[in-house]
Amino acid sequence: MKKRLKSIMLFIYILIVTNLYSESKPTIYVYKSEKILKVLQDGKTILQIPISLGFEPKGQKLEEGDGKTPEGIYTIDYRINEWEYYKALHISYPNRNQVEAAKKLNKNPGSGILIHGMKYYWNWFGHLHSYLNWTHGCIAVNNEEMDMLFKIIPNGSKIIIEP
Repeated sequence: MKKRLKSIMLFIYILIVTNLYSESKPTIYVYKSEKILKVLQDGKTILQIPISLGFEPKGQKLEEGDGKTPEGIYTIDYRINEWEYYKALHISYPNRNQVEAAKKLNKNPGSGILIHGMKYYWNWFGHLHSYLNWTHGCIAVNNEEMDMLFKIIPNGSKIIIEP
């Protein structure tokens, strides 16, 4: 009887642990042409917010200072809890191919691409900021939306940035 009870308890424990760790990480989709960021988990949109992009948003980022937001598949590799632009999630740009392509052009591909909030004194703009593309290549949201992203996006989450 004790052996059977232990087996049942072990089985229940394995089910619980497996369920806790099997939930998929959310994926961020950025649609540059629509200026929308969506967070999907298990195929369902759990968050959709308007964004601002780099000041020259059309096309792929080729070099530092071009004002373009990169396109491709990346990872959120770390977070910045306190920053000039409130908080930020770092995007793993550039990838190896982008570094090599920039080298062939004798260019620096740039770095430091983030999803970030607003400076405190700009946050009162709310979604109005999304009518302009004002970053140097980053993706900007307001501070309340940045708080939501911080809660639901763990490090290691995929981000797909589409034209």
